Amino acid sequence: MPESIAQYIEQVAGTHRPRGHTVLPDGTVVVAVYRDGAYELWTPDGCLTDTDEDVVSPRWDSSREVLLALRDEEGAERYDLVEVDPETGAVTPILADEFLVTNPQSQPAKGEKIAFVSNRDQSLDLYTVDRDAGGVVKHSETAESVRGYAWAPDGKQLVYQAGLIDGAALRLVDLRAGTDEVLFDEPESEQSLAYIDGGRGAWSDTGIVFTTNHATGYREIAVGDTDGSYDVAFTNERDKYDPRWTATGDIAFVESRGGNRVLRRFNGSDVTTLEDHGMNIDLTATADGVSYVHLCTATAGDIRRNGAVLREDEQVTFPTATPQEVTYDTRDGVEIAARLYTPAEQADAAIVFPHGGPPAQHYNWLNPVPQALVYAGFEVLAPDYRGSIGYGRAFRKASDGDLGGCDLDDVVAGAEFLRARGHDSVGIAGMSYGGYLTLMGVGATDAFDAGASICGVVNWETAAENARQFLGDYLIRKLGGTPAENPDLYRERSPIHYVAEIQDPLFIVQGRNDPRVPEGQAEELVSSLRDRDIPHEYLLFEDEGHEITCTENRVKMGNQLVSFFDAHL
Repeated sequence: MPESIAQYIEQVAGTHRPRGHTVLPDGTVVVAVYRDGAYELWTPDGCLTDTDEDVVSPRWDSSREVLLALRDEEGAERYDLVEVDPETGAVTPILADEFLVTNPQSQPAKGEKIAFVSNRDQSLDLYTVDRDAGGVVKHSETAESVRGYAWAPDGKQLVYQAGLIDGAALRLVDLRAGTDEVLFDEPESEQSLAYIDGGRGAWSDTGIVFTTNHATGYREIAVGDTDGSYDVAFTNERDKYDPRWTATGDIAFVESRGGNRVLRRFNGSDVTTLEDHGMNIDLTATADGVSYVHLCTATAGDIRRNGAVLREDEQVTFPTATPQEVTYDTRDGVEIAARLYTPAEQADAAIVFPHGGPPAQHYNWLNPVPQALVYAGFEVLAPDYRGSIGYGRAFRKASDGDLGGCDLDDVVAGAEFLRARGHDSVGIAGMSYGGYLTLMGVGATDAFDAGASICGVVNWETAAENARQFLGDYLIRKLGGTPAENPDLYRERSPIHYVAEIQDPLFIVQGRNDPRVPEGQAEELVSSLRDRDIPHEYLLFEDEGHEITCTENRVKMGNQLVSFFDAHL
């Protein structure tokens, strides 16, 4: 049992979830694990790689009997594609330049080509690299960003998801003919291979498995053919994500149920549940079953197969809080689902903790921020505001053209819910888009008494102009046009324009290498607060990006965050 809040923060900040795993033919599990300031690949025998960067997302390449992985440095999200020797751990770059590389998958059979997604042409597109002759070829011809893809079993075609979130369609690339054509597309709906995982394993001799919300508004399981025909195979009006085939011809997928991503398996007639709680990601189908990373509030991440633990990398020996599922109504009558973290003793103050995204939700996993706040005695409410995923298409699209509008109303209603529970003081804290809602909450409303923004957006106009194109394109859609086309909304929904209204104390955290919310945004806000003599604290990490990853930085942030709210709530 921790003797103090400082000791607790050190323990919870030192837990890091795995960033990918794979299983070798002999059954050896390789995991990307955080140790001593960086992610490296580990096996049961110890550390496999030894680099100065993060090495993550390992994938076994059976055609060459090597590991494919991604390499990044100091959170810059400029991933290099590397090859790792499974015996020696030697790391050999395949693609190492200024561009982002994600989701590499080796071509079935000979493995002459590696497909990957990259921003080489500004947007996210589908490419292959010839690993023997060299040379990168772009295959996607759509203007939409590529989310995920799958190889055909014979390695001669690729199916990919065109569209990150809204209006996604599936397109078919034929490497022999050099064509890229629409395969599955329905109006006012999304046809998707992937959301968190990359779409691998979605194509077998049985067909292409994907999700569609065309019929019900929820993402349902469908199976299609290369002629463009498909059948909806399983429906229950719950959002489902990341389906893929198993070795026995079943379909593994995750299903949204509140803060849980339940892992399920469908055999064509019956559905069984492999994991009924937590967040289950990075699904890999092998002859032995489905392996995956299991995250919940009681563990930083186990590698499991079919419900059984294969490897425990982060043993949690300190107490953690498991949230209660609650709902509350907004002023306009919309029901909002949320997770409520309650401390062991009566809390005098409470904090609303909106998630990032916005197309995400608050998952039941071990997040150090709410855990530290709860242990320090605060009650924490984590709402899935309008725009969140997991509740059908209509709910997710409710914030289109209205960022900082209805979603902010939902967060404010969360503060009212907490005050109705007897809390006189209510703060707000969030990361990324949650940081943005924090800044809007203390600037555009009087619902809160203090706020903490971690890598939060300050100015939508500069965010759209400076963001990588695929992120800028998404922002433009959610804000109903470009800054030139919709200047009034950009101004109305940018926290920088509410600085004159801010009276509440603010705690601001920023990573210098953040490619999504550049440092200049935080500096602009801090300068304005300083000019008006508003109480604030500013914490800038030189070696971080959009996420605060290093243990020592998380400890510093956690201690300062708790001290800040102790002083102001």
